[in-house]
Amino acid sequence: MNETQTEITSLFEEVKQKSEFDFVLTLINYRGIGSKEEMTNLHEWFDAIEFYKRMYREFTGKEKTRIGVLLYSTFFENSDFYNIVGSLCRIKLGYKGSSYLYWKTKNYERLLGTGEKIDLILELLDETNNGNIVTFFKDNHFPEIRNTFFHSAYTLNDEDYILKDSAPIDGETYLNVKTFLYPKIENVISFFDTFKQLYLDSFNSYQEDKIVRGYFPHLTNATIIGSKEGLKGLRVGNAVQYYGVLHDSGIFYNEEYNYWEGKNIRFSFQDRETIEINEQLQRYETKPDIRISNSEFQNLIDKVTERRRQDELDRATLLLIKFGNLRYEKTIEEQHQGKKQSLKKITLPYYKQAVVLNSRVDTKEVKARIIELEKE
Repeated sequence: MNETQTEITSLFEEVKQKSEFDFVLTLINYRGIGSKEEMTNLHEWFDAIEFYKRMYREFTGKEKTRIGVLLYSTFFENSDFYNIVGSLCRIKLGYKGSSYLYWKTKNYERLLGTGEKIDLILELLDETNNGNIVTFFKDNHFPEIRNTFFHSAYTLNDEDYILKDSAPIDGETYLNVKTFLYPKIENVISFFDTFKQLYLDSFNSYQEDKIVRGYFPHLTNATIIGSKEGLKGLRVGNAVQYYGVLHDSGIFYNEEYNYWEGKNIRFSFQDRETIEINEQLQRYETKPDIRISNSEFQNLIDKVTERRRQDELDRATLLLIKFGNLRYEKTIEEQHQGKKQSLKKITLPYYKQAVVLNSRVDTKEVKARIIELEKE
């Protein structure tokens, strides 16, 4: 875990150096008026896991296992945790962070599931050369454990956590607590401790005001507002004009009422969606290939499909053809028939989606390849 902890630390440091303006916006994670404790679920997550850690260290036997799995499951459920890590990766790549990375398309009151959020974050982590964090999620996150615990679909004996009404893990339904479960809980605790300390230290590091450069939306000076209690907001001077008078914009902590508030900022969900989808399209247009997870890309295609904006449809179609062609070339080169059939199944969805998007892109060659690939 040492390499993973070092990588998390480096991600925070590199993003702060790249764009401190966007780094601070990610720390605040502003979505609307609310207190520090109520606007984000991070602080309750921090407190709850610390509470579970104390009990996990204190108890033994089945009690230790129950509390350990509760800690493990709670860790993987926190949405703002993924939002912050995903936003840091986007900023490192030269894009903007977002407080809404993991909302379902057309259903903004619902978040994506835990497994979906992890899948979406893996490609970003890979792009930012955070392979050890990718390995952490792949080696330690098992939805079967979380689902059986939260649905009471498990039982215990002195040595094992036993899955019920669940798919096995690596062919096993009896998971030895000492050799399998506890080591993963310890890894989760190490990751949690590092992330929590980095987040709180970053928040508390702003003991005085600091001027930085940032895009709002054009490049300008901005003041990070510091205090003895740490970060208290971000101000852009003379950013808007009302009736001939200039006013500051920003996100501020209201000391009297103890809550965050945005001032002179226009929030438009439609505009934000357009900006974020454009940035995602740009990312994939410059990516040579999708390496780790296809989930984020498919989520992007779903959003473009629902919005039905012609320019986005055209760009998405070209991306589907681009990634389909890469897989088609591998299919043609593959000599082993079993692997060739598997590659065909991977390639076809890209081409089929490209055809049904109804873009202005010529898909005649794509249609011919679909017929070719569907032949036995």
